[in-house]
Amino acid sequence: MTTLDVDRLLALLRDPNVESQEIATLAGVPREEAGRASRLLLGLSRAKPEEIATLPPPLAAALCRASLVAGRADVLAALAGHSGKEVAKEAKRSLHVLRSRGVAVPEPPRAPAVAPAAPAEPPLPAYASAIDGQGERAVWLPRNVPGKGIEVAQAVVSDVRGLVELQVGLLGRKEWRAFAKGLVERGAAMGVGEIDRARARSLVAAARALNDASGQRVPEGADLWLAQLGPAAPLADPAARFPPLADEEEREAVAASAKLHDLPLLRGWLADEGYLREVAAKLDEVGVSPLYIDDRQRAEQMARVVADAVDAYFDEGRRRRHASRLLAVAEHLEARGDVAHARSAAATARALVAGAPPHAVPFARLLVEKAFPLAPGPGEPAGAPPSPGAPPLIVTPR
Repeated sequence: MTTLDVDRLLALLRDPNVESQEIATLAGVPREEAGRASRLLLGLSRAKPEEIATLPPPLAAALCRASLVAGRADVLAALAGHSGKEVAKEAKRSLHVLRSRGVAVPEPPRAPAVAPAAPAEPPLPAYASAIDGQGERAVWLPRNVPGKGIEVAQAVVSDVRGLVELQVGLLGRKEWRAFAKGLVERGAAMGVGEIDRARARSLVAAARALNDASGQRVPEGADLWLAQLGPAAPLADPAARFPPLADEEEREAVAASAKLHDLPLLRGWLADEGYLREVAAKLDEVGVSPLYIDDRQRAEQMARVVADAVDAYFDEGRRRRHASRLLAVAEHLEARGDVAHARSAAATARALVAGAPPHAVPFARLLVEKAFPLAPGPGEPAGAPPSPGAPPLIVTPR
């Protein structure tokens, strides 16, 4: 990167009117890294050298230039050992400038002596739960830390809120083996299983990209941890993996979608709790209304209330969210050999996206219907709906 490029990039990072995507395009880096660089620059007086050092080279070079102006000799010393040649060169030049001004600067770190390469260890498996009815799932991503043990990152991600939680801890190798075994055994009902490490990283990175739009607070240390992992590949569109079936097969797959609710993974799937409470209130009104002369009329009206609630629930946003979640479920089921249910989940997702009436999609209908008994006994209120499922399983080592 030329001197002009560094100055231009630094000016863009300082400009509050410039979108992080524009900076990312110019620097050839992920958008979240451009946003992180802007935040570090804004709080440069308090930024930790190791946080700046983990930025991609173009951004690190720009903050190196800013650190010279700010007199952050500690940052420059850390960047002098950067793997990017241009960054290291910029840092060393800036240290020389400070010395010429009479400023005491720390010595740049010396390159460590090259030790004989240890035999490469196979990468540790990553794990994830299946997505739940609220769009959340848990991801576990371990890595070897030589001389210390196994670092285990445990994340909760949401397709609406983004990266919700991140906990990172160290386990001994024996503890890790016991933890991983218990994770699969105790998480069976949530569909916990081994997944590709690159996919696990992509799931967490994709969730982090949602935080800025959703307003969800980013867990402390999450950006630094993600930067240390390196770039993550974009998640593939699961819709491409499940092309439409032949017309008759497609109709049959959608018609069979009620059976998806019998699977342990989807038994807790319900419509949003707040919406179900509104429906419950309407059912309570029917239950005590004097307008109905007998229990049969009352039960018929309750059935109409629930039927109307099904169609009213699925606005455009909910259609898209549930379709996306069903495709994630289809991927999970197909990977575990349950092809029939995977086809049904994918066909149901396509039906929702295509605008099919929700009352004509058994899976969609049951998201509301199974929360309520349609024929309560005389004088019995419909009652509040049950809780729409538990959060993703988080297993904590003892």
